[in-house]
Amino acid sequence: MLDDYLKVGLQQVAKAEIVKGLLWLIGGAIVTGITYSAAEPGGSYYVFWGAMAYGAFRVLRGLYYYANPKALLDKRQ
Repeated sequence: MLDDYLKVGLQQVAKAEIVKGLLWLIGGAIVTGITYSAAEPGGSYYVFWGAMAYGAFRVLRGLYYYANPKALLDKRQ
């Protein structure tokens, strides 16, 4: 019974990681789109690769922890 509660709790932590990763990924894409649309034709704009890559990393890490909650528990100890 306790294991089920622990698993659900760890999966909630993993879901929060996925959501935070999506926020970074989408935020980086939105800011990139804004700078692209504000650029003059043929001008330069910023691509926020760092924010998007960090977001993708967090999403993938969250998915891994969601599928393997014990890995998250081992990390926390």
